[in-house]
Amino acid sequence: MTIELVKDILKVEELKGKNEVQVLVETEIYLNQTKASLEKILWTDGKVEIMNTKIVKDKMVVSGIVNFNIVYKTKEENIPIETVETTSDFREEIEMSDIDEEMMGKVSARIEHIEYDEVDERKIVLEALINIEARVENTKTIEIVKDIKGGEGLEVLKEKIRYNCLLGSSDSYAVVRDAFELRGTLPDIEEVLKLDLTSYEVESKVVEDRIIVSGIVEASFVYYGGGKLNSLKREVAFNHFVDIEGAKKDSNCQLKLEVVNGEYEIKEDLEGKLRVLDLEAKVKVAGKVYEQKQKEIVLDAYSTKKKINIQNEEIEVIENVKDIHQKETIKGKLKGMGFGEIYHIEGNPILIDSKIIEDKIILEGLISLKLLYLETGVKEIKTIKEEIPFKTYIESEGIDETMSPLVELILEDINYKIIDEQSIEVEANIDNFIFLNRQRKVNIVLDLEETDELVDKSKRPSITVYIVQKGDSLWDIARRYNTTVEEIVLSNNIVSPDHLMPGEKIIIEKIVDNSF
Repeated sequence: MTIELVKDILKVEELKGKNEVQVLVETEIYLNQTKASLEKILWTDGKVEIMNTKIVKDKMVVSGIVNFNIVYKTKEENIPIETVETTSDFREEIEMSDIDEEMMGKVSARIEHIEYDEVDERKIVLEALINIEARVENTKTIEIVKDIKGGEGLEVLKEKIRYNCLLGSSDSYAVVRDAFELRGTLPDIEEVLKLDLTSYEVESKVVEDRIIVSGIVEASFVYYGGGKLNSLKREVAFNHFVDIEGAKKDSNCQLKLEVVNGEYEIKEDLEGKLRVLDLEAKVKVAGKVYEQKQKEIVLDAYSTKKKINIQNEEIEVIENVKDIHQKETIKGKLKGMGFGEIYHIEGNPILIDSKIIEDKIILEGLISLKLLYLETGVKEIKTIKEEIPFKTYIESEGIDETMSPLVELILEDINYKIIDEQSIEVEANIDNFIFLNRQRKVNIVLDLEETDELVDKSKRPSITVYIVQKGDSLWDIARRYNTTVEEIVLSNNIVSPDHLMPGEKIIIEKIVDNSF
């Protein structure tokens, strides 16, 4: 009977490379004549914006800018506080072997810290240390043999491969608008000194050809008014659609939300007072839709009747085992001197290590915090930086050390409470997104041809006693002696065919074909 190969296509995503580098960005600021002279810098802020990424042979080229914002105390009584902004661009080449322009790159960047030097009352030198994390992925299409039909005495070894089938991906932008009116005893707005915007996902759902996203933009303002600093925090809910051709209802999805731009305008209320902040935020929503699939592939084949020619190839497959989403609250205390009033607190989760031990995923990291506050006694505005370490244990059935966790930490919000003038209690709410993968090298069948040469068993003894070696399987033994797994199981009354012990004796009987 003629052999027929039944073929299929395996479409998988693979991680081709990742690298993390640090870039030092330097710039100088000269205060123009409209700005009051500098007495003391109160705080500095910065935000990284990636403008362009390009993959060439064995490297990713990343271009971006850093937007700096400096708030300082002036030497003039009638203008006590001033702000100044500037930008500085950068370009970095990140080396990764075996990548090319056909692949897709992903980049995330954050400012590690900003240093400044007050050269004189009109000049400031800034240095920002930036962490850039780069990943390169490739969508690979592999032709596989999923079944073999026909053939005389043909034995076929199959295995199911579990993987993520990418249906589509797209980036979209949501424009979120809202107006905040000051309430209560908060003074009128004279100048906004700081605007901090973050965004996170609340809920998402995949329908035909799109993702429906519900999210939050959290806006924190620090402004000058009434002769002092004041703070204001609001949450703005929004809904957005990400169009992805090929998306299927109730498929799995991955989302990443990032505020790329924020603008505001100070407006008058009904009484003509400057008590309204009109906000517009631009949120980048990166979406990916995929299905978890299983496909059976042929790993090996042989014939007990005739010799065959077989063509194999070793491929690398990343099996998606499980996706885990868990929320947690990380608590800690900050120690300092004279915590009077807190104007602003911001943080960034940093993953230091992730590993699997038995049935637990262990995440180690820290929350990097920056606090802007009024110190009592001296009545000065101070900035402190602190880190809250954390260690998280996540139990999950069916996981083991052969899997590798890909982890993304998203900070939703930070709450704080002043305990006394020397300590603050902080709670950070974190979203843990964990994608468990197993990277495997699999030897698959590409082609197979049956010959007319018969398998000669005439010189083999009637019974062979084989001693199991480490790493042996029944398939290996059956193939070696041109018999079948079923015949070995029956001859030896084997209860657990998948569990052989080294040193165990296997009886192999010669089966004579009397069909001629």
